[in-house]
Amino acid sequence: MTPRMRPSLPDAAPPRPSRRRRRWTRPLGALLVAGLAATACGDGSDDGDVTLTFSWWGGDVRHQYTQEIIALFEEEHPHITVEPRYGEWDGYWDQLATQTAAGDTPDIIQMDLVYLREYIESGVLLPLDQIDTGEFTQELLDTGTLDGELYAMPVGQTALTYAVNPSLIEEAGEEMPDGATWTWDDLKDLTTAISEETDSYGLATFFDSGGLELWLRQTHGVSMIGDDGELAWEPEQAVEYFEMLGEFQEDGALPSAAEMSEQHGIAREQTLIATGEAAAAPVWDAMLVALSGDASADLEPLMVPSRAGDASEAGMYYKASMFYSVATGTDHPEEAQLFVDFLVNDERAGELQQIERGIPGNETIRDQIREDLGEVETQVVEYSESLEDVVADAPPMPPEGYGAVQDIIIRYMDEFFFGRLSAEDAAEAMHGEIEDALR
Repeated sequence: MTPRMRPSLPDAAPPRPSRRRRRWTRPLGALLVAGLAATACGDGSDDGDVTLTFSWWGGDVRHQYTQEIIALFEEEHPHITVEPRYGEWDGYWDQLATQTAAGDTPDIIQMDLVYLREYIESGVLLPLDQIDTGEFTQELLDTGTLDGELYAMPVGQTALTYAVNPSLIEEAGEEMPDGATWTWDDLKDLTTAISEETDSYGLATFFDSGGLELWLRQTHGVSMIGDDGELAWEPEQAVEYFEMLGEFQEDGALPSAAEMSEQHGIAREQTLIATGEAAAAPVWDAMLVALSGDASADLEPLMVPSRAGDASEAGMYYKASMFYSVATGTDHPEEAQLFVDFLVNDERAGELQQIERGIPGNETIRDQIREDLGEVETQVVEYSESLEDVVADAPPMPPEGYGAVQDIIIRYMDEFFFGRLSAEDAAEAMHGEIEDALR
């Protein structure tokens, strides 16, 4: 099965050579370059009033409070109107690429790491030089920086975790593990016991690209991508990962292949971990808030296991939860950056957002909202802070084409779990397809 491809990005002036063949022909690409150079994103009126467009993905909660933040900004800056463009993650990147091809890129874009470099190297994003970054760590700012220029302002930080359900662990007669010292074997033994002793599964599913990367970091000392933008691992190194997945499956820790496959396309609130039908699942830490809405799923975060039982060797890292970027073609670069500054530095915006877009990168806002957080949100913040002594450097910024990698990994995991590919064949084919996606 071939993954669905989204429209490629056009090169914006000044054009840069692409490492991957684009789906447009060169003559059409030239027309798009001209269109991007000539088309304004916002309202170019001369009467002092400014209109900015702002696109983001998310659910209903995010849509509601983001529009409240917009209202606060417009009240403070009455000459600026911010027009929202929002939707679900599915379809967001197709729509953004189509808008960019038509010269209608939003002025302000909620951006994700896997697409960031592609948009930078296509000339779509403006270097940000008018945003107060004083409350953000340099390590977090570096995640949105390329060649010394900040192109994407981090909103917050997140880290990988295992969401676990203590009540199901207790029901199985097991003890809550120590996240700082447990191993992959401990995880397998625990989740197998839960599957055997309760009506729930021990483990809902496995990580996709994030999990493979973490396992490569702690097992072979490499990230998915090297500093040169090329794959940093070989197929034989991933064979062990697939073999470990097979051990979990054979021992009964996991649902059926069909049930795991179904988990990929449903809302978080409907997944096995969120409904109390599984005791553990790998997630990004801020997701615990949405996953804990069901009364049967009172979840807690645990560090990801390591091979040796030492959290400092687990390859953990902080990732920017998401970014805000400004389009190169905006008619109003100062006002667009002013709005981004408001989104990440205004205390009222921080109070409305809390940790829904990740743990605030602005340290003052993080401290300010701490007392207003609920139990789950507080656990997430405390978990994130507990990692400070064990996290390593974040992986390099992924290259153009990396947006396809997660779907590729999930697809080969499905093929392996369904028994259609061996560990060796899955690792070899997955490596080759990812290489092709990055060319």
